[in-house]
Amino acid sequence: MKFQDLIRSGHSACNNLSVIRIVKLTIFLMTTFFIQVSAAGFAQKVTFVKQNASFKELFTEIRKQTGYNVFWQDSKVNEQQKINVAFKGETLQKVLDQTLPPYSLTYKIVNKTVVIQQQQKTLIDKVVSYFSSVNVTGKVLDAESGKPVPNVTVNLKNTTQRVYTNENGTFNFRNLPDDAILVFSYIGYTTQEVAASDVMVVRLMLTTQKLDDVIVSNGYQQVRKGSTTGSSAVLTAKDIETTPSISLIERLEGKVPGVRFDVRNNTIQIRGTNGISMTENLSPLLIIDGFPATNQNLVNVSNNVIEGNPRNVNQPATAGNAILNNINPNDIESITFLKDAAAASIWGSKAANGVIVITTKRGKQGAPSIDYSMTLSTAQSPDLSKLNAMNSQQYIDLEREMFDKGFFTDPTLSYRYGPISEAQEWMFRVKRGKATAAQRDSALSVLGNRSNADQLKKYLLQKAATQQHNLSISGGGANNTYYLAANYSKDVPIFKSNYGETFSLTSNLTNDFWNKRILVATNINFISTKSQVNNASSAALSQGPFGFAPYEMIVDANGNPISKPIMFTQRVSDSLARIGYMPWTYNPIDELNYNNTILLKNSLRVSNSIRGIITSWLNVNVSGQFQRQFANQDYLQNQNSYLTRNLINTGTVLNATTRLPSYGVPVGGVYKTSNGTTDEYSLRAQFNINKNWTDHHFDMLGGAEIRQTKYKGGTQTRYGYNEDTGTSVVVNPTINYPTIFGYSTNLGYLDGTIFANRVRYLSYFSLATYSYKNKYYASGSVRFDDYTNQGLSRKLRATPLYSAGLRWNVKRENFLSNISWLSGLTLRATIGTGGSIPNSGYSFATVTLYPNDSYTLLPTAGISGPANSRLTWETTRTFNEGIDADFFNGRLALSMDIYQKRNYNLFVSLPYNSTYGFSNLTYNAGDAKGRGIEFNLTGQPIMTNKWNWTSSFNFSYTENTVTDSRFKPTFATAGGKVSTQGFPTDNIFVYKWAGLDNKGQSRIYGADGTILNVSGSRSPNINDLTYGGRTTPPYFGGWTNTVRYQNLSLIVRATYNLGHKVMLTDITGATYPTGTSTSGYLPNTIRLLDRWRNPGDENFTNIPGLAGNNFTNVDYFVNSDYNLIDAGNIRLQQLSLNYSLPQTILRKAPFIKAINVGATVSNLGLIWRANKLGVDPDYQRTGNISNLPPARTYLFNLNISL
Repeated sequence: MKFQDLIRSGHSACNNLSVIRIVKLTIFLMTTFFIQVSAAGFAQKVTFVKQNASFKELFTEIRKQTGYNVFWQDSKVNEQQKINVAFKGETLQKVLDQTLPPYSLTYKIVNKTVVIQQQQKTLIDKVVSYFSSVNVTGKVLDAESGKPVPNVTVNLKNTTQRVYTNENGTFNFRNLPDDAILVFSYIGYTTQEVAASDVMVVRLMLTTQKLDDVIVSNGYQQVRKGSTTGSSAVLTAKDIETTPSISLIERLEGKVPGVRFDVRNNTIQIRGTNGISMTENLSPLLIIDGFPATNQNLVNVSNNVIEGNPRNVNQPATAGNAILNNINPNDIESITFLKDAAAASIWGSKAANGVIVITTKRGKQGAPSIDYSMTLSTAQSPDLSKLNAMNSQQYIDLEREMFDKGFFTDPTLSYRYGPISEAQEWMFRVKRGKATAAQRDSALSVLGNRSNADQLKKYLLQKAATQQHNLSISGGGANNTYYLAANYSKDVPIFKSNYGETFSLTSNLTNDFWNKRILVATNINFISTKSQVNNASSAALSQGPFGFAPYEMIVDANGNPISKPIMFTQRVSDSLARIGYMPWTYNPIDELNYNNTILLKNSLRVSNSIRGIITSWLNVNVSGQFQRQFANQDYLQNQNSYLTRNLINTGTVLNATTRLPSYGVPVGGVYKTSNGTTDEYSLRAQFNINKNWTDHHFDMLGGAEIRQTKYKGGTQTRYGYNEDTGTSVVVNPTINYPTIFGYSTNLGYLDGTIFANRVRYLSYFSLATYSYKNKYYASGSVRFDDYTNQGLSRKLRATPLYSAGLRWNVKRENFLSNISWLSGLTLRATIGTGGSIPNSGYSFATVTLYPNDSYTLLPTAGISGPANSRLTWETTRTFNEGIDADFFNGRLALSMDIYQKRNYNLFVSLPYNSTYGFSNLTYNAGDAKGRGIEFNLTGQPIMTNKWNWTSSFNFSYTENTVTDSRFKPTFATAGGKVSTQGFPTDNIFVYKWAGLDNKGQSRIYGADGTILNVSGSRSPNINDLTYGGRTTPPYFGGWTNTVRYQNLSLIVRATYNLGHKVMLTDITGATYPTGTSTSGYLPNTIRLLDRWRNPGDENFTNIPGLAGNNFTNVDYFVNSDYNLIDAGNIRLQQLSLNYSLPQTILRKAPFIKAINVGATVSNLGLIWRANKLGVDPDYQRTGNISNLPPARTYLFNLNISL
């Protein structure tokens, strides 16, 4: 046990208190020494023989063999000091007397405790040392080539004094004590400690740690990257920390070759897609601390509420169900990305899309280490000009044209007609003869000069802000380690009344027993998230009835909210209110308080493992994990919310006798809740072999595991809900009530379907690696998975998967040993298979139970999926070749992989006889192939005494093509994907645009070259579609640069996505004016300014006219190649400046180990875009502000280590 373990037990932040404790401890030990010292300790015998042992090893042996504890201080004793020992049955006194003095150490024995101390020099020693100081002149050479090594750091041990070698490898150090130890360190070489002398020649050995120091975790074991044959990438905690953000996704984007984080479209892909069905999960498998995560939604999946987007600060990042958003980045020790079959096949049935392995931090033996980190961020105010919307005058011009062409109906003709805008009202006044054209034009001029942008920003929007706080303590004793952490984060997006909070606790403990032959590890992680989602702000800026025209104000001149009619005109709404109806108007400011959705999610993960060492080369491990995830969504529509008032008013009629309102829906709020609980149990038994003999090394693991996942959830709705009492009104869901519109309806059953399912897995696995002279490596793995949802046939249910790989460390060959500029060279090759389980079909029929029928009151059910006995697994076979090379003593490193994939039995949705109740079923009816290349290049162009520049660039190319789709599709939607042979799996097919006719109507080319128009006799079919390109970028990657000057560092990170296409989305078939019932906030993209208006306009515009418009006309235009643009872009993601306080300052507060402060600007925008339209392809407007590019964000981070 180290001395500081005792000193720091119960250590507080108060330095004076620490000093007092040290003084007290010293007095106690000294007093005890003089009173109780005994020679009995010297009778203890010690046997220890080892070359290049360390002090730590010696002290450990003393404790084991004598029972004496050994204490020392890190600052006084170098526990890793190499020593040669050869003691056989020697007394403890002799061992200590012979070992410690050469290193200026002494000892005291106090009550069976050995206290190691630095030998104190006498006055004479100090005088002699002063006059015997050494002036050192030396040279540092490469041990293999004999060439000088410049820029080597030469440090006087245990001090801050240092010099550097010049371009000739020489250095000078003056006035050193005669017992000085110099430490020589340089990247790419092994650090050496050498006693100082007048003339020194030091030869540094090339290190092999560039790959060996990188630990790859596949979930079952941790191995050196330098001994793996598969393709993998590792990000350490340090790599993750370089991007301060509460979102883990944002920290990872652009840093891993072959892995694409598409945070805008909620996908994570490793080497592209391995399927052609849009219903199957194509995301990688997520492993946390050796077990699959219960929640495999890596990013947010759309729901019936606005959910968080890891990048999009317009929404709360924790509002969704993405597990990667809720993992505390500060708890992560490393993330390993397993990309080829040799790396990922050990996980079998879910590994076809790659594997992401997260390893959380563990404690280390030693004194307690306390770390606190904080990240605060704020964003610029939302820039509504980026919506590219019309201004008020342009919007009124659109309304005038629509009015002239009969798009609007005069609401005075019937009380049931909906409201119209203020501009439209003036137009109808002229038509009714209630106003002159001059009065109308004057009023419209006033409206045209009005803008509600400032009010929207003030009352509905806000600056996005985030905060994250993390506190951890770690350490350990001789037989245990611990890591404890707590984290809190809060995310406030640009929409008011929206927020997300996350709180997490982590405890990772290890204990060993019986001389470290038994190791017990316990990991506990708890995450609680709470999010509030409110759609009022978003709806106010969206097309539709809740949206606001650019001249419609939210508050009046006195700041009072202005309510707008939605269902009826203001006149009708006021008259209904006078006879007992609730107000039938809408105000978004009120809705911020009355219409909230609360999402709560608690996740618990508890794992335990016991490892027993059988022999020096064999151990067994039994581990298990329990995971529980509870998710609850509460949607409260307050009685004053518009949706509730609309529901109540719709069901309200006047009593024929009393003339008082009769309510068919109970007066009060509407409370909807849904919840679900997922429990997962895993149990694994595994043996591990690690055997060395002469030049041979053999690793092997094997075992079996069983896993069960159970889910249960349901929904409920309550009416007449009182928030204060938590009560609601009991209603009969089967009784009809009359409505204001003349028809009758009922509320339906209050309790929704209760969903429940159970899935079980049984797996057998084995993996082995053999190496010879650390030069030649061979590996292989096999896994056998059994899965209950594949039915009773074991042939279809269970699938064996395998991998094999080779690795050759070419640099270790003699014929390359003399090439000084080549520091390392390794070749790799692997082949293997992975699998994928179907999500959309089973070999047995599935039945869904529904609530009782509202009329018959009898139970109801439906067959949600028929039995499909032919359905089996998808399989992927991958061949991978790789090369890893280091140049110029590690200053330049290259890692490159080339791969080919073949996908078999892919899931395809095929037409089915609809008379059986299903029009489509999933079959294993497709094949595909893929190929790609990826590389990572890291270099240090500048490396001097004060300056250092590290640059890392990664590039990926991926291609996946359908080779067999069995059945040629007979129907497809333009602007979508068509799974057809010979085309990429991520294709998009569109119409070929033929321009407008002289009536402003859309035209497209047919497959035979003829022109098809809206009024033509032939409608387009699938053969008329043309291939538009790929929707995911075939080329992507990132570039990170870190420039350091002493303790100051600058980080610049950019990402790029190239070679893909995207459809323009500002004009859509659902929002383009196509009839006479258009109401509310109209589509107002500035592209509509170029719309066709008069004959002849077709010669210079392609935007269809309004006259005679219909859905088909808009569909031709919207889904044509005219709206298909290049989506390639380069984006500047991060600019960070960090400063680490120097030790000269921290010495004044010795309890502080390190302080780092930093400032970051993120979301800096596009550097380059491929399209010439000025469109940001990742953030197009679709009528909603949530598609705005995220505003520039400013972050401040602080890290303190005690």
